[in-house]
Amino acid sequence: MATPIVPSKSWAEWKQVLHGLWVSPPSFTEKDYPSLEGKVVVVTGGNTGIGYQTVKSLAGSTKARVYIFSRNREKTLKAIEDIKLEIAKEYNVVDREIGFVQVDFNDLTTVKPAVEEFLKLETRLDILILNAGVMNTPLTSAYRTKQGYEMQLGVNVLGDHLLTALLDPVIIETSKTNPPGLSRIVWVSSSAHYMAPKGGIFWEDYNFEKQPDTKSNRMIAYAQSKAGNILQAKTWPRKHDAPNVISSSICPGYLMTELQRYSSPVELFITKWITYPCRNGAYTELYAALSPDVKSGDHSISFGQPGIVRGDLNDEANADKVWDWLNEQIEPYL
Repeated sequence: MATPIVPSKSWAEWKQVLHGLWVSPPSFTEKDYPSLEGKVVVVTGGNTGIGYQTVKSLAGSTKARVYIFSRNREKTLKAIEDIKLEIAKEYNVVDREIGFVQVDFNDLTTVKPAVEEFLKLETRLDILILNAGVMNTPLTSAYRTKQGYEMQLGVNVLGDHLLTALLDPVIIETSKTNPPGLSRIVWVSSSAHYMAPKGGIFWEDYNFEKQPDTKSNRMIAYAQSKAGNILQAKTWPRKHDAPNVISSSICPGYLMTELQRYSSPVELFITKWITYPCRNGAYTELYAALSPDVKSGDHSISFGQPGIVRGDLNDEANADKVWDWLNEQIEPYL
């Protein structure tokens, strides 16, 4: 049975992994954000965790029309009400527009209807923040997407790929009338990508169906999905004639979020002592979404600093192979 081979890390890569444990406070914050009045921002998974804090910061400080794409209607509508109360208190802002579009990235058939609903509401999309994701899910058959993919690959990579493909036309058209650097796609990855199989994808068993359901293999499968997000961010500009759109990836930071739902009590105890609040991760997302220092293909790390990715993920031939495979997988749902 083939097993994943994880490349060893260079000193620079180890340094970045360790950077997440001791991080300076964010320097690019609300005081630096543009107004975004009349602009539209979509945040996937914006009803909880980092996404919630990102939506709150956008709604409180930028005047953008913000939409949350998420699965749970009741939970999201409650989150929107909570955000409005919090921004009234923290930012002295009332009546900010925050919309909701229901989508379940566990089921690719829900993505196109969600995009169609959004396009009935808006004719533009300026910034897309691909924040939603799952982590360390079991590798058993019970934890497969509706289409049969390993949960992290299906939700974190294929869900993002299909959503972005369907939103590409409106993003690109909007970018033609925007100042350079305003239109952006932010792919939320992780420094966990350093644990991904060589090349990012474990082609011999990308669904991890033949691998034991161990903590190590769960992390490698998660790392595979996060490497996939980096490859998507780097490849998107090469596959689209859209020079006004910045596509970049991030590691938001080592944060305590609902992504730890599948962790053991011991892991949760350790995580509590080495992580930062979700609000800090929002500053990383918004650095990638708004900072004039970010360019296409960049990778940003906590909490708004330039970072690097594992060397093999810079191979364009390998990235093209992944991109073409992803396109094949989503084609039935376009």
